Amino acid sequence: MNTDTIDIKAAQKHFVDVDPQMAELLRNALSGSQPIRLPQQKKPDEYFASVVSSIIGQQISTKAADAVRSRVVTHLGGTITPESVQQADFDELKSCGLSNQKTKYIKYNAEVWSDIAIHEFTSMDNEAIIAELTKLYGIGRWTAEMFLIFSLARPDVFSYGDFGLMKGLYQSYDYKPRYVRKIKTTVDGWSPHQTVASLTLWSSLNNAPVLK
Repeated sequence: MNTDTIDIKAAQKHFVDVDPQMAELLRNALSGSQPIRLPQQKKPDEYFASVVSSIIGQQISTKAADAVRSRVVTHLGGTITPESVQQADFDELKSCGLSNQKTKYIKYNAEVWSDIAIHEFTSMDNEAIIAELTKLYGIGRWTAEMFLIFSLARPDVFSYGDFGLMKGLYQSYDYKPRYVRKIKTTVDGWSPHQTVASLTLWSSLNNAPVLK
């Protein structure tokens, strides 16, 4: 069973030993006006809503996604569950602000949700969970990795497909996209605390000055 949890103190000690630059970034992230917040593990009956929220948020702003999700929740009677989505009329669900494609994804995923081994996630490694989640429509590797971080609170996750993380890495380490080997060595060095490093890089971008 995977019982590892995110441990800020252990991550700090590890980064001091292996990557002083990340150790400094983490110190800044913890002492800033908006300190990083650690994800909390969700319960299995909350997983489906997380997947739907991820689909809703694809290719639209956070503000727009929040508005659409709020309308979907209200339309479904207060909770996003496979059952409530299955019972919802397609066009009425779409009218909450969803595209035709996203509505199809959400309806399909509600139908097949019982085939996803969600109750085994605690005993599965990250790659196995990614393989399981990507069986769903509209769920690629990046979305599955975000699920690992924000729904399962897995401690050792970094997404090479996340634009923000890669931008934060290039900016903080003065790396270029072509530095493939150097980037991998750096990211591998953060293990087993890659999630804390990810949260730190996102924080470094949020707190960075806006250059015009």
